Amino acid sequence: MNTTLIYSSLTGNTRKVAKVMAQELGVEMRRPGELTDLEGVELLFLGSGVYANRPARSLRRFLSKLSSLAEIKVALFGTYGFRPNQLDWLAKCVGKKGGEVLGRFSCKGRSWDTLGLIGRGHPSVPELETAAAFARQIRVRAENP
Repeated sequence: MNTTLIYSSLTGNTRKVAKVMAQELGVEMRRPGELTDLEGVELLFLGSGVYANRPARSLRRFLSKLSSLAEIKVALFGTYGFRPNQLDWLAKCVGKKGGEVLGRFSCKGRSWDTLGLIGRGHPSVPELETAAAFARQIRVRAENP
């Protein structure tokens, strides 16, 4: 199954999650600006931290330029300091573009808005292991509907 993982991370929290997922899936991690289309993609992992209750601007711009996500199965992931609001935004956008959201994963990240005092030690090793398991489960689910 042709799988692509696209992530945006301003502080490095979501990058850590993307890295373990990409390793589990055997794919490269991509930034939004590295791709212009999703031709041939069957399974798409989209990840971002939460910035002002939305995903990173680069991911929002990338998605806004796509004409359609029809026929693409999508998994959403990200990290957050307080609440994973960006996943709701992503799910709504994917739905409007015709994509099918298979699942969501989020875990706490270190919040740099509070000088790094909140979420210290996150994402943790157990959270990263859970992220890898999530990627594995989504792949199986996408291959065996």
